[in-house]
Amino acid sequence: MRIGIVGLGMGGATLACLLADDGHDVTVVEQAEDPSPVGAGIWLQALGQQVLERLDLLQPLRAASRTVERVEIVTADGRSLVDLGYDALPGSTAALGVHRGDLFALLLQQVRRRGVPLRLGVPVTGVRPTVGGMTIETADGDLATYDLVVGCDGSRSRVRWSMGVTVRDRAYDYGALWAIVDDPAETATDTLFQCLGGTSTYLGVLPTGCGRTSLFWSVRQRDMAATLAAGLPAWRQSAAAYAGPHADLLDRVEVLLPATYRDVVVRTPYRLGAVLVGDSAHAMSPQLGTGTSLALADAWTLAHTLRTERDLESALAAYARHRAAHLRWYQWTTRMMMPVFQSDLAPLAWPRDALAPLVTRLPGVPGLLVGTLCGDRTTPWTTWRLPG
Repeated sequence: MRIGIVGLGMGGATLACLLADDGHDVTVVEQAEDPSPVGAGIWLQALGQQVLERLDLLQPLRAASRTVERVEIVTADGRSLVDLGYDALPGSTAALGVHRGDLFALLLQQVRRRGVPLRLGVPVTGVRPTVGGMTIETADGDLATYDLVVGCDGSRSRVRWSMGVTVRDRAYDYGALWAIVDDPAETATDTLFQCLGGTSTYLGVLPTGCGRTSLFWSVRQRDMAATLAAGLPAWRQSAAAYAGPHADLLDRVEVLLPATYRDVVVRTPYRLGAVLVGDSAHAMSPQLGTGTSLALADAWTLAHTLRTERDLESALAAYARHRAAHLRWYQWTTRMMMPVFQSDLAPLAWPRDALAPLVTRLPGVPGLLVGTLCGDRTTPWTTWRLPG
């Protein structure tokens, strides 16, 4: 088929490679004139690693990344809330702390190696069905018509908007300011570290590629501009109480950049000759670090159903069925976690801080928690596997 992919992010680039390998005539349409990765480090879970392994990209990515074996959560006054290792679930695969640029560069290289045409600097405003198939629209008029258009254009997807399938699209009140700093001594070692102050403040530290570390500072969206305007010295003073063993990293921050989160739910991820992949279909909070892994799983599943089903309608319906239970679990889980970690609901901090050390030590609970972190759960006890 002639397939147009809108968006050259992680999901769009992965899907372009998979579909090109299956013989489809693929074109990627991207609004950036010079596409580059946007955002802080990625906490890439086992599920995402499986997809990259099938593209022969896991080993080069692993060589440029750091293994994240543990999750440590403490309070600003020094109480330990969570100390969880992936070894709590025998046979599990630890996450990778990935520099977004390293993964994007590998995927873009593969897209270009396959000769997939890239139409850059083209902001898409929507899609609509026409006689010849599905037409991609821009502010300057119709761009092209395809048998299938795939929206990989993120949480503010114009493809999704034009399809009319949105059930929920809400911006979270809290986001984060982030930075990637040089960390040649790799002081962040193999641990995702988070220090909490009530439900409204936290500092996160994630190993990110070789010799680099990502910092995340929780902040209300409405306060981001004021925090940035106050300058780095004021921010460092605020963050120092939460940095713990990573205090030296604060001095290496040269610029803070904003990240905002949305909660997106669609009635169905497809309609007529268009389908959604990644954040365009199911944006959620980053509490479990599964966003990239879920997008890669979407890409793999869509390519699989297009390869194995008898026609396009059957393939899109099968794609929706394959992904429903898996995505539902992570959407609900991250939605429930957000008020506990990033909200103005301060009274939730006391039961969280009192119960977390007890619950995470109950027999069997650490394994269930690690299972959810691995990114492949449909319930605490059941898993989802890549089809095919």
